[in-house]
Amino acid sequence: MFNRTRIQLTIRNAAVLSVILVALNLSVYWVMQQMLFAQVDRSLTGAEAQIGMQSFSASAATSPKQTIMLRMAKSDRPVYELFWTQDMQPIPAPGSEAFTKEQLSGPLLPSRFGDSPKTVKLGDQYYRALKVEPTALAMTRGDGITYVVSYQLTLSNVTAEIGMLARLRNILLLGGGVGLLVAVAAGFYLANRALIPIRLSMERQQQFVSDASHELRTPLSVIQAHAELLLRHPEHTIEQDSKHVSTVLQEARRMSKLVGGLLTLARSDAGRQELEIKPVMLDRVIQDCVHKLQMLAEVKNIIVQAETEPSIPIQADEERLHQLLTIVLDNAIKYTPEGGLVRVFCRKLPHSVQLEVEDTGIGIAPEHLPRIFDRFYRSDKARTRQEGGTGLGLAIAKWIVERHGGKIRVESKLSVGTQVKITLPA
Repeated sequence: MFNRTRIQLTIRNAAVLSVILVALNLSVYWVMQQMLFAQVDRSLTGAEAQIGMQSFSASAATSPKQTIMLRMAKSDRPVYELFWTQDMQPIPAPGSEAFTKEQLSGPLLPSRFGDSPKTVKLGDQYYRALKVEPTALAMTRGDGITYVVSYQLTLSNVTAEIGMLARLRNILLLGGGVGLLVAVAAGFYLANRALIPIRLSMERQQQFVSDASHELRTPLSVIQAHAELLLRHPEHTIEQDSKHVSTVLQEARRMSKLVGGLLTLARSDAGRQELEIKPVMLDRVIQDCVHKLQMLAEVKNIIVQAETEPSIPIQADEERLHQLLTIVLDNAIKYTPEGGLVRVFCRKLPHSVQLEVEDTGIGIAPEHLPRIFDRFYRSDKARTRQEGGTGLGLAIAKWIVERHGGKIRVESKLSVGTQVKITLPA
């Protein structure tokens, strides 16, 4: 699926970049063409205006055989004048010797031209030509023959400009080809970069669904098994089957806790889990959590000590702070053997609050420390399941801390103990 998506993204990115390159190259070529031909067209247009003025003078003359001497407008390039009669016969004129009879009766025929300048190729030369239709213009040659001019072409050699445009076109084509290769490479790179978070998200989602299904399967199997045992002896009293009922209730509570954790993480992933930030006395929250877990610690003969500075106000969600401390303290008590010690420290820093939970428990192996915040990850799955854990506690704890703008890290040594350090902004 990802390979197909990568190819599609690469093609689309390359297509977009290619369209941009083609549009840019065409724009550069068009602008350069207009700039090169603009001066030539001005010269041709100026010659057309002069022809019009002289034609008006000729029409006002008393003699239709009056010889009209044409003077071209000032230009930095030679401009040729070619004349034709009404029946498209070329009239000999100064400068017409530069063109052959075949050219005069073929490519240069006035009927091939419109009202705007046009570029024509004659041999290996290029010319810019403009058709003029003078009014009552007569031309008398040295042989005494008078011609009535009906059509006239003014031409200017633009071979140098065409050569320049050809070189520019080759450069743009070469640059466009290289740009297309770069566009494909860039599209492939961008597609890979765009798919990285999607791939990671898909992998995490699949792992999450797999782990959640596995975690839910175990309590469901236990509940089903004990329910079937209860159905085998419908005549038994609740007291006789209290063991089975107790197991069903225990697994149901475990499932409820697991579903609650999944719901919390799902809402946090979707950005719909909002915090209710308000002034909170952190020392009071710590004392409340320690007091509620004190009974659990006494069952295992574990001492829980809380050493906090008085009056530690912070801006936080009190319910989420209570959940955070409950998760951390509950883990410390679970994995501390009988007769152990759990201590809670809390002190104010210049711009933050430092919270530490230490225990003298079994510790965590170094290879497991980088993954303890992963969802459903357990360093000892059998022990955690036996203790009633879901594998989501530390993931939820990390989300609560980071949602408050803080940091959490864990230091541990096997058979020595674990230290959880939490920093929250004051």
